[in-house]
Amino acid sequence: MVNKSKILSDLSKIAVDAMGTFSSLKKEIETLVSLRVNKVINKMNLVKRDEFDVLKKMVQKMVVENEKTQKIKKKPQLKKKKSHNRKKKAKN
Repeated sequence: MVNKSKILSDLSKIAVDAMGTFSSLKKEIETLVSLRVNKVINKMNLVKRDEFDVLKKMVQKMVVENEKTQKIKKKPQLKKKKSHNRKKKAKN
């Protein structure tokens, strides 16, 4: 009985150690994958989200300003009336 319980205790200790090892291995693999993905992303020269949002707001503002100027250009401008009081040329 003593041998069986020692064997079970040893097996339990091995299982706990194996779970700890696998947990550490999982964290190590996640770290390696994360580093590689970040390296690939940096090589691609992708834009950061906050930079994209700032640029998007600037473009939206420019579009609104452009629409305003287009409306101003399309409005009919009041023309001054020309006076028709010109001297008529005498016919010879």
